[in-house]
Amino acid sequence: MKKIWLPALAVLLLLAACGTEKAEVKKEESKQDVAANEAEAKDKSTQVASLVDPRLQEPKEDTICEMCVGEMKVYMKDEEMGEFTTQAIKEDGTIAFYDDIGCLVNAEVANNEKNEKFVRDFNTKDWVKVDDATIVKTDLKSPMNWGYVYFNDKADADKYIADNPAAHVEELQKIKDDALERRKKFMKEKAEKEAKGESDSMHMEEKKPDGHGH
Repeated sequence: MKKIWLPALAVLLLLAACGTEKAEVKKEESKQDVAANEAEAKDKSTQVASLVDPRLQEPKEDTICEMCVGEMKVYMKDEEMGEFTTQAIKEDGTIAFYDDIGCLVNAEVANNEKNEKFVRDFNTKDWVKVDDATIVKTDLKSPMNWGYVYFNDKADADKYIADNPAAHVEELQKIKDDALERRKKFMKEKAEKEAKGESDSMHMEEKKPDGHGH
């Protein structure tokens, strides 16, 4: 009788060992799946700009607007007012950041450039071409007091306007015209001050490509 039970016991032990091994393998595969998913999620969060254009970048803590004097801060994605940050890809492939849309559009006029221009979707904070975005004028405070927000999906813009009756859709050309008019006024006032020998106390000034003000 003892001889009969020995093989059976060996089989049971072997089956138990196989079961444990399979459980360990499954556990290890599960860990690998979790790690892979986390890596994929992280990659998506850091590389989301590539969905629009792989050349796009993100501003850093010390990034300043290329059109403002006084080192005006460009807000990062998750910072308050980060939704107003804009970005341009210049013809030579270099990247420029601006703290508000007026600086973005005036850079082309001031520096005689033709740039690919991008803004952030108000909801996702992802980059979207300004020509493809629905632009909404709001009463929100933005760095240079333009108050525009942008939506990749027009339905999102419509919902925002429905929830904020004072808001309305604006055409990009109107913003360009207003920005140019503001620039002309500033340049005129600056010239008058310089003629009187007064120092310029205004904090916004378009820059030349070499980084010096006009």
